[in-house]
Amino acid sequence: MIEHDMACVVCTNALNAIDDDGTVTYEHPVAPTSGDHDPVPVPAYQLAHVFRRCHLCSANAPVWMYRTPEIEALAEGGTRPVMETYSTRWNVCCRCAALIEQDDHRTLTDASIAVMRWRRTDPRAQILAVLHRAIVLMREPGRTLLTTGGWSPAPMKASTLPKVRDRLTGLLRGPIGLPTPIDHTEPRRLIADGLDQARLYWIDPQFTTLVAEVLADLPTTHITDRIVPGGSGLLAWSAPLDRRHRIAAASWTPRPGGWQMVCYRSLGLDLLPTVMETVRHEIGWLVPIHVEYVRQELTVNGDHPLASLVASWLIIAQQLTRDEPTPVDPPIRKAYARAHRPPPEVRLIRIKPATSRPSPPPTTADDRTPSGRAKPDHRYWVSAHERNQAYGPGRSLRKKIDIDPFLKGPEDAPIKPSTTVRILGTARRPRAENDSSAAADS
Repeated sequence: MIEHDMACVVCTNALNAIDDDGTVTYEHPVAPTSGDHDPVPVPAYQLAHVFRRCHLCSANAPVWMYRTPEIEALAEGGTRPVMETYSTRWNVCCRCAALIEQDDHRTLTDASIAVMRWRRTDPRAQILAVLHRAIVLMREPGRTLLTTGGWSPAPMKASTLPKVRDRLTGLLRGPIGLPTPIDHTEPRRLIADGLDQARLYWIDPQFTTLVAEVLADLPTTHITDRIVPGGSGLLAWSAPLDRRHRIAAASWTPRPGGWQMVCYRSLGLDLLPTVMETVRHEIGWLVPIHVEYVRQELTVNGDHPLASLVASWLIIAQQLTRDEPTPVDPPIRKAYARAHRPPPEVRLIRIKPATSRPSPPPTTADDRTPSGRAKPDHRYWVSAHERNQAYGPGRSLRKKIDIDPFLKGPEDAPIKPSTTVRILGTARRPRAENDSSAAADS
């Protein structure tokens, strides 16, 4: 399942997800019980803007999450002392994480108050110094990689996909924590082993654009071995797909009765080159955001995290594409040779060029298909259905076969604009209990 990416509709802050034996609740970051409202969680993608900043410096996008015991601090200087209770989860940026790993809470505080433009003698800066010292000295061992955030997608090329794959397997086999349910040794090992054997596929920009255009209207589709390529695979698109899930790549590995499937986001950060080099070494380019064991005949539609992958498979199965090997960067080939590994191969998948035809005559009332219907001037999905297939002597016998969803219409015709309406609902700030006009969130 996808890591819970929720935000508060009142203050637009990204919320901390607290998973207590399968029951997930949400709290405001930093000081969960402070403020004038309780969290009103909605999926983050529904909001035009979500405030995602490092909980310590408030300057950069968070990448890591640290855990601490509950921290309390007594704030003085106002009309009366106030006891503040702080979070047990701290989402921090790469710069602050480096200082935490060095146990340097003083520099951490100096960097934070510089962003706030506070003086070192400001009472607020003194409270911050105590809080940072407690976080650094009381943190639990290890740290967890966040898979939610507002970072830009990472630039990736087909020629570097083997290196991207190897960094991903290194992440899965390494000590860095990952969100549940993937953060267990066995599933991480199984996914990494599958990636080692995976065929590598790169979807070119034209094909990626086609998938993006038809994704919302993807009809209900059964995932079967008719559409899933054989063996293990890692498929990456030239740009992320799906505003909701922001999928950049996906992998699949055969399992008894189905497949293990994983969707990934790409991690692109606007950082100094030295920091970016560390990120690429420790993490790589891809982070897993959805892990699912998929049995034969699982149904998905355009809302499902696997929809981008399924739509791509359907288009490939319809033989609208062609694939060809693409060159891998020479340093990557040499690294494989030194490690006595088979030469890496990446298959570049493109949309077939439209068949050249003479210019058609002007459309008339008789411009119809053999069935008598008007020829379509666009492409659109046809839902899965059964068909009576002719076979046997003289094709006189019939048997029912399953037809998977497919795109219908001339190859060079435009895609029909989406007619799918996703009812996202609106979340309202809770009203007082005695307000009879309060309505439930839709």
